[in-house]
Amino acid sequence: MSRVDKVIALVRSASGAADQQQRDAVWQEVDAASRSLALTQPGIAGLVVSRVIRPFADADPLLALVEIWAESPDADALLDIIIPPALRNTRALTVTTATCSVIVLRQVLDYARPDSRWNIKLAGTAMRRADFEPDAFFEYWTNVHAPIGRNVPGVGGYTVSRVREGRIGEEAADAIIEQWYVNEQTFDDAQSTEPAQAAWADVSNYAMTTGVAFWLMTESVIIEPPATGLGTLDL
Repeated sequence: MSRVDKVIALVRSASGAADQQQRDAVWQEVDAASRSLALTQPGIAGLVVSRVIRPFADADPLLALVEIWAESPDADALLDIIIPPALRNTRALTVTTATCSVIVLRQVLDYARPDSRWNIKLAGTAMRRADFEPDAFFEYWTNVHAPIGRNVPGVGGYTVSRVREGRIGEEAADAIIEQWYVNEQTFDDAQSTEPAQAAWADVSNYAMTTGVAFWLMTESVIIEPPATGLGTLDL
């Protein structure tokens, strides 16, 4: 059996800032197309579409995040089905795709979908400092940075998707971070705790603090992704 890889796509407004109405409209179209893909394309091991409910920058252009798990995926071909050129032209969209491997720091207990305990997902891009090689960057993240925030309250899952091929966003990020929380209030409350403050303070020791973006999202799970199992912080 081939290795199951994860494809990530960032769907953005080509015209810049996107309001919630625009995000919701594009998300509905992408969600519907993803459901059609699930019915017609064999070999997909997981498919999740996320909608932005709270961007952390006023001018953020992100409309949707698409994640596909598959054996030896053709990232561009899959995304051309979900977000075809006609839709990109009509809605003035830009789409960047990357094939990733996944580092599990905390086991994903469930996704931010209706009826889940975990109602909110934090997602964001991450970029290494220029003086860090890729392997050193992810080793520091796994062995130093993540343990600093081990006791941040309310986190129900924590993964890092490391880019192997392609590009995440125009800024060519090295990874996407994802964390799951019970709700927005739990997330907000957690940020003022000592473990969270210590973790944020450590970011500049290995990663860029500018040129990255974060969002709070909800998820539509179209095909249940493979179970992550325990993460390094769970052991």
